[in-house]
Amino acid sequence: MANAVETSPTRGLVLAFALVFTVATAAALAFARQTGLVVFPALAGLGAWTLLVTVIGLVPVLPFRLRGVLATLGTLAVLALPASTHLFPAFIHAGATEAALQLATVVAAVLAFGLHFLATYGTHVARATPAAVPPALIPLTRLLAAAHALLAAVLLLRLYAQRNGFPAAALALNVVTGLLIAESLLHAIARLYQPARLRSADSAFGRSVLLPALFGERGPLRSLAATLEKTFGVRLADTWLVGLARQLAAPLVLLGLLGVWLSTAVTRVPVDSRGVLVQRGAFAAAALPPGLHLHAPWPWARLVVVPTERIRELSLGFERDLAGPVLWTEKHFEGEQNLLVGQGEELLTINVPVHYRVRDAVAYLRRAGDAAAALEALGYRELLALTATHSAFGFMTTDRTEITAKLRTNLQAAVDRLGLGLEIVFVGLKDVHPPVAVAPAYQEVISAEEQRAALADHARTYAVQATAAAHVSATQLRLQAETAATERRARAAGEAARFLAPLAAYRAEPGVFTTRRRLETLEATLGDVRQLVLIPPQLRGRANVFFGFDPASPGMPAPAR
Repeated sequence: MANAVETSPTRGLVLAFALVFTVATAAALAFARQTGLVVFPALAGLGAWTLLVTVIGLVPVLPFRLRGVLATLGTLAVLALPASTHLFPAFIHAGATEAALQLATVVAAVLAFGLHFLATYGTHVARATPAAVPPALIPLTRLLAAAHALLAAVLLLRLYAQRNGFPAAALALNVVTGLLIAESLLHAIARLYQPARLRSADSAFGRSVLLPALFGERGPLRSLAATLEKTFGVRLADTWLVGLARQLAAPLVLLGLLGVWLSTAVTRVPVDSRGVLVQRGAFAAAALPPGLHLHAPWPWARLVVVPTERIRELSLGFERDLAGPVLWTEKHFEGEQNLLVGQGEELLTINVPVHYRVRDAVAYLRRAGDAAAALEALGYRELLALTATHSAFGFMTTDRTEITAKLRTNLQAAVDRLGLGLEIVFVGLKDVHPPVAVAPAYQEVISAEEQRAALADHARTYAVQATAAAHVSATQLRLQAETAATERRARAAGEAARFLAPLAAYRAEPGVFTTRRRLETLEATLGDVRQLVLIPPQLRGRANVFFGFDPASPGMPAPAR
């Protein structure tokens, strides 16, 4: 019964630790996805390791092999977190705005305080009930609190001193996580070669020698001294170096703080940027050129570096490109918005990328707290004004060049009226299509329109071909009729001439002409007759005439005289 009473608060406290570690890891992953900075995945990896150690400590009743599998999978997941920005770039929104960094600073400070408070509470509980808290949990919590405090300091340095300490902080966090994993791995390998009588039956996963020395109950320095004394038998408190360090610690700390404070009076402006001096809350009249500049230290003055040559991008109509196939029936942008086009009768999804840069650094900082948000609002206003004057067909086909030119001109004019200090470099229509839900019906309508146009073209082609064929046929018939008429007229004229030609001969010699024509007629008519006709000579005193008689034919008598 006593064990049950003692175990219940133990598991409850460990669950509280696990919950806080989960919140810290989730916050780091969320900021990593939003900003794309490498320090957040590194912090998420350290938080995931502390969460893994806590979770495995909650399930000690599992067989050893199953715990090993769970620990191995968890360790691989922890190792993959720092590389998540490179393994999954599609899930990263690379937009480290000042507002996002300020929010991350506040969250990191709150989590650092919460983790430190939880570690202090766990320490007091462990003093009263040593078995209530696993030995590795308190140092891990303090380490994670220190990591969040480091992150908050780096973010403040980036916001107010324009120093980029993110790569160094990410490297430090990755090295710490790697050392903890390597130490656990070496401990597991050494346990395999440990004698069975010395091997602990319930070995705590994630147990470390370095963490208690640095983040033990008595503080980092005392814990380190106790560890060295226990390991090497050397009392650091009795050495002259420790005495000298105690004497010089306060002056060195003050000197370091003074140096850090004086460093805020020196700012380097990169080549592609301009510096704006903010002195006692007022912006300077002109921007400072690239180079090294001296000014009053913080909090009396600070120099804000504004990149003026970097091209920035703003998206209208969508939030993020999914880098998928550009098909009407598939979603290829995240956060697509539908806009009314024409007279409000059609819906289109219009994706407009806007490229711009800072032209006036002083106006950029003075006129708007978030110039990108103001530019986005102006872009949507000008885009909606153009959608009311152009049809959906024009947006998708013929009016794209005119629309982009008008949108760039109108947007630049609106930016100049507000004095935002921005220059619109490029405006384009990346993709214009109907909403994905109605895209199949829209494609059917377009197919019907194309089929109608194809049928009309086919009918016009047939009409042209039929008209040409009719003209050719009519021309052929006309030419044939004219040829036939000419031929018949010529034949009639020849026959008439042949009929009228003997008239002159008849008029000259009627008797001769009549006899000759009679003989020609008889010759033409009776040329093939084979009958012999004998005419008596007494008939009118004429001689005998033989028709069809051939004297050369044998068996025929000689003609009578």
